[in-house]
Amino acid sequence: MGLTATAKGLTDETGFDCGYITFGVYRQKVAYAYNKEIGRLYEKPYKDFFFKEYTDEEIKRWNEICNDDLDIFLNHSDCDGKFTPEECKKIYHAMKGLKVDMQGHNYGVMKPYDMHEHWLNIFKHCYTRGVNLYFQ
Repeated sequence: MGLTATAKGLTDETGFDCGYITFGVYRQKVAYAYNKEIGRLYEKPYKDFFFKEYTDEEIKRWNEICNDDLDIFLNHSDCDGKFTPEECKKIYHAMKGLKVDMQGHNYGVMKPYDMHEHWLNIFKHCYTRGVNLYFQ
């Protein structure tokens, strides 16, 4: 069980089909690559089983330093929903300059790839072709 991200024109190899944990780790690495403080805040619910909610001060700080376009990706449901081509373009531009070191693979294909490059390609595919990216 995991996340499948699909869009018209993506294949089993060029889309995303992997576990929720892998995707969660990737988003944590993206958050850290953007800003260490954002990374620490973002990982709190992953590290604390009893995490309930962010404090008002943490929310205020997040809003002061996090890019709104990166927020679209970091705070999106990891199990359903969609990104529009416009959102994909914003996310792509917010993430393209980040250095994220993580290897990934898709179920069924099991060919290793650079996770960050793979997601950038997915977002670019969707915004240049004007197609939605669906999370299932």
